[in-house]
Amino acid sequence: MVALRVGEQFEKERGKFLSEMAQHRKTIDKTVDLFSRIKDTEQAEEVLTVLFASRQLKKGDRLAEIEEQQVYDYILDWKKAWNNPEKKEAVAGAIRNLALLGWIRVRASESMMEFA
Repeated sequence: MVALRVGEQFEKERGKFLSEMAQHRKTIDKTVDLFSRIKDTEQAEEVLTVLFASRQLKKGDRLAEIEEQQVYDYILDWKKAWNNPEKKEAVAGAIRNLALLGWIRVRASESMMEFA
């Protein structure tokens, strides 16, 4: 993983962008919250894979109705190496957590309850 820190220039330039930052504060805070929950690159890959899969299944229609199971099946069909118990549980957890945090819209699937 890479850790980034702001330099001295940040404080000098920050004032120029306060209105833009205020305009996007909710999105910034939500993104910071998500990134602060990611503990390593493996989990980051899982999160981004779930976000990508959800978008692919919705085909550009953010409000389209899909189920957790559809996202789960799409990922395991795509990432064959993830077809093991540990990774299956991690993917299911990532789907559920991203749904709870409001990053993806999916209907709960009865078949996914074993991972709850």
